[in-house]
Amino acid sequence: MKKEMATRNFNLTDGVLKQKADEFLLLMDRDAQEFSERGYNSAAKTAYMAAIEVVNSFSSDETLEGEKMILTENKNAARRILEKSMRTIFNMAANKFGLQSSQYRAFGPGDISQQPDAELARTYKVMVKAANKTLADLSSEGLSQENITALIDQGTLFDETIDALAEGISDRDIATESRVEALNNLYALLSKYAGIGQDIFYETNEAKYNDYVIYDTPSGMPPEVPVV
Repeated sequence: MKKEMATRNFNLTDGVLKQKADEFLLLMDRDAQEFSERGYNSAAKTAYMAAIEVVNSFSSDETLEGEKMILTENKNAARRILEKSMRTIFNMAANKFGLQSSQYRAFGPGDISQQPDAELARTYKVMVKAANKTLADLSSEGLSQENITALIDQGTLFDETIDALAEGISDRDIATESRVEALNNLYALLSKYAGIGQDIFYETNEAKYNDYVIYDTPSGMPPEVPVV
């Protein structure tokens, strides 16, 4: 069974959450005496700072998506180069043997622009085998050993870009999962200390009480009340 991806346990944007976490670090330093009576000691502060640092160590979703886009562009570029060479060799085989011949069909299915990446990666290997067998026949059409070698190199590069993209997507998913878990952990600590701060100053200091209020909205601000 496929594991479900972790989801955020909060509505704050990641940037606002990190900003609030940094603010609380300063607030709890300011109110260290009161918080020390509620278990916020040097070890707790170190753990809180570590949670912030873990979140900061991850690349943003935008950065991860950008890296995936680069890998996709590399794969698409390699595919275009490979397809061009394959179309040329298909044309050579068609001119020599005819489209309906068994020799032409031995080069693989000709709808290469419609083939998924994995199928195209198989088709070019079929073409290499057929081209090697018919090199003498197709030399009059311009096929050379250099053409076949170039086809192999281009196909190998295409294979590598497919693997790189698949690995990049997997790494991105793992990084996203870990990042969300780290964000959830930080939000849990933030909520805990928000509750403690509100409890400490509930009856004694309204301004400080308000410092520890968190609104679980994307902006971190109070939700807007619709005007009736």
